[in-house]
Amino acid sequence: MDWFFDEYVYKTALRLTSSTPIFEKNSDGDVVLSMKNTQSGVDDKFRMLVPVYLELADGRTVKLGRIAIIGNSAKDVKVSLKGVKDAPRRAMLNYYDDVLASPN
Repeated sequence: MDWFFDEYVYKTALRLTSSTPIFEKNSDGDVVLSMKNTQSGVDDKFRMLVPVYLELADGRTVKLGRIAIIGNSAKDVKVSLKGVKDAPRRAMLNYYDDVLASPN
């Protein structure tokens, strides 16, 4: 828990996040999500597990997982959504404000 106190109690950094999701179909007809996720406004050692959510074609919101981002950096992610044939409406980072952040 030292990292948590170092980043959220002893420091005052408020991270900014942004993402650029793209939905495509693979050869099996399944949807593939490609995202570039960026974190800024923090020091080089700041690390965070950023939750990723999908708003499905039927309107439901589901948690896809988390992406680890360290420091002021960007991370490219590509995920095959096996069995998903209709592209989700959107992909969202930190949708339920799971972690402290400032929207970009």
